Amino acid sequence: MAVRLVWMAHGMTTGMRALTFGDESSLVEPKPDRRPVQRTATCSCGPETACVETAEALGVRATVDDRLAGLDTGSWRGHTLAVIADRSPEDLASWLADSQARPHGGESFADLVQRVGAVCDNTDWAPGTHLLVVHPTVARAAAVHALDVSAEAIFRLEVAPLGRVTMSRSKDRWRLLGLG
Repeated sequence: MAVRLVWMAHGMTTGMRALTFGDESSLVEPKPDRRPVQRTATCSCGPETACVETAEALGVRATVDDRLAGLDTGSWRGHTLAVIADRSPEDLASWLADSQARPHGGESFADLVQRVGAVCDNTDWAPGTHLLVVHPTVARAAAVHALDVSAEAIFRLEVAPLGRVTMSRSKDRWRLLGLG
């Protein structure tokens, strides 16, 4: 039996609506309208409040895994996109165009793709399907890793709240099965 990872983005939060970096707010709509994958071997979630609440709302028992945390936005944490755009427009423009940039002192998008890739590659996944409830950007990073493309591709993907990235492993290679 193959290994399948389903990366499910957490539901909408007030911080997402306000475009807040390092959002720790609760779900706006606590009842996801999508059902989780049936018959999962394991369920894990990122440490963010919305990840834990989404897993609970889905009715699954999830183990919090700090390796699944959202992008570390360093000194921008807790500030909105509008505030950063006003204070540091050049830094924000650089961050939104260069996957290696980290003007906030935290992780770059390339760092995130590498971290998420390490979770994919270095976890001893049992055969079957594994559900991972994460921040949407983490799900995007998983898709980039599955495609084995440059981290720059993260700027060309979008995963909506409660969206999914599904991937499977064949031998030592991941392949993207779906976005949605």
